[in-house]
Amino acid sequence: MRKRGEETKGKATEEKDRQKRKIYIFCEGQTEEMYLKHFESREYNAEIIPVDTRHTDAKGIVIFAKKYIDRKDVDFKLKLGDRGYCVFDSDPKSNPDIKTVFNILNGYKHKGLHSIFSNPAFEVWFVLHFQEAPFGKTAEQMKQVIKGLVKDKCSDYKETIDIYNILLPLQKDALRRARILHNAQRKVYNTVYSHECNPYTDIFDFIDYMNEVKADN
Repeated sequence: MRKRGEETKGKATEEKDRQKRKIYIFCEGQTEEMYLKHFESREYNAEIIPVDTRHTDAKGIVIFAKKYIDRKDVDFKLKLGDRGYCVFDSDPKSNPDIKTVFNILNGYKHKGLHSIFSNPAFEVWFVLHFQEAPFGKTAEQMKQVIKGLVKDKCSDYKETIDIYNILLPLQKDALRRARILHNAQRKVYNTVYSHECNPYTDIFDFIDYMNEVKADN
């Protein structure tokens, strides 16, 4: 017969023994998932868990993530550093009410939910590895910019090709440029989380967190 207190002790031991932080990635894009999955490595000691939301719009992704966290069988152990990241871009056509999206997401930050938001597309982060991101580009135009920047090392580049190893040596420069861009855009716009704030990416927050995880090992 189980004695009183044994179950609690077992849970505490389980949490202590589990060293890997679980990072849930809620996204619809293959490019994003392919890139972010690289942070599941021995040096980061994190488990990257891509979650198929079956949504292609930001609001659908965030609402799905919120419900996912609330499910009884999904346990975000915040004390251990588990987090969830909703990955989406501006795209006024599919995400017309971006303000509502961030209101929902910010209401769940206390439960470990964060964003990886890009404007106009995730590729703005790729571009920042090489140069400052150009202003006012469409998503398709930004994708053409990165295609030109990597053509010497990946002549047949397209969205389904993984260029993480090409970008990695330039990551420090990308982080520096992303923070400079963040600070500059904050001075111009009431919020950087808008359709108007182009270009923008907050992925540096995710990278910074993963580097914290790495440093803890």
